[in-house]
Amino acid sequence: MKRTFLALALLATTSITASAHSLWIEALPDNAGVGVRFAQWGDEYEVSPGNLDAFIEVSGWVLDEKNEPVSFEVAKKHDHFFLGKPAAGQTVFAQAQFTVRQLHKDKPARAPLFYTRFIPEGWAEGKPALTMDVVPTAKPGEARVYFRGKPLPNADMLFFSPTVSDEKLKTDAEGIVRAPDISKPGAYLLAIARYSEELPGYFRGVPYGVTSHSASLYWTVKKAN
Repeated sequence: MKRTFLALALLATTSITASAHSLWIEALPDNAGVGVRFAQWGDEYEVSPGNLDAFIEVSGWVLDEKNEPVSFEVAKKHDHFFLGKPAAGQTVFAQAQFTVRQLHKDKPARAPLFYTRFIPEGWAEGKPALTMDVVPTAKPGEARVYFRGKPLPNADMLFFSPTVSDEKLKTDAEGIVRAPDISKPGAYLLAIARYSEELPGYFRGVPYGVTSHSASLYWTVKKAN
């Protein structure tokens, strides 16, 4: 199925450019629940067997009335990771660990981490809940980017909408970013991709020198009645 939206621009497998593909949560057809997708804006979903398998660990959850996480039992499907059926209006969160990538022989390997939040209906103000998080404020189309609990200023962002494929934005001194236009019905995304820190380690026995973080906020605007 061809798509007219995307989400988080992130690292891909060696056959995919990092700037072209994205990770996001969306509502599945026929009210089946929500799932994590990986694709290029306007292109087909990545599948398993295939590039979807480059994600080693995917977790998803919602927050209960006490603000405690309630995890989904994630299941890999042909073209998505199935999370479950959240209650109506619940914000959904996901985190994904990508396999360690050695993209250039003269540069350290990277351990990519991805974070995404999904607003199912309209716009809802939120609080930080991910290591890197694009958190909606009280103003529709406005969000504050947090990294390790603190606002992230002057960060490069991307904006995707029903009419815009990848407009470049930047957070201000307080970590605020504003979507330029949310007047059209359809899917929207504010994303920050590959924010790197020199945090070396090992993942499943594979060493890396850099940890990279990518995050997105995905929401939809419905047609006016």
